[in-house]
Amino acid sequence: MSTSFRCLVSTVESDSHIWNLVYLQKLLEENGATVRNLGSCTPVDLVVRAVRESRPELLVVSSVNGHGHHGARVLLSALHENGLQVPCVVGGKLTTTESDNDRVRRDLLAHGYTDVFLGEDAIPRFRDFLTSGRSEGFARWQADAAVVPPWDATVSAAAGVH
Repeated sequence: MSTSFRCLVSTVESDSHIWNLVYLQKLLEENGATVRNLGSCTPVDLVVRAVRESRPELLVVSSVNGHGHHGARVLLSALHENGLQVPCVVGGKLTTTESDNDRVRRDLLAHGYTDVFLGEDAIPRFRDFLTSGRSEGFARWQADAAVVPPWDATVSAAAGVH
């Protein structure tokens, strides 16, 4: 893979914030990306159409309103329903409660996201992801296993999740 790559940046339909998308666009461009920023309150069908038309090497989804978890699931489901496979990462503030971050990360990884970037180390981990993706390909990335906190372990075991 070349050190330059095509990238789409999006948020979910419920998120009207733009500052995070501009920040990510600049960060991605500094790391060799040609970025198409789809803007705030991005309709799912617009993301599907943009992925189909531009065939990016990476889709970056960011939400900072605290309600991005559901929208991120809906978006990835729509891509899969349309037969579109693209390495896709998500991050930001996807829940209103920080203690839900591990559960949300587990769920979105299980749903098919390449990685989920939450918490204090999100940007350094994302930079590592970009470095690896540029040299090895984004689809080859192996996300660290999501943590199962003790209060979720009983629920996860009962549901058959390891």
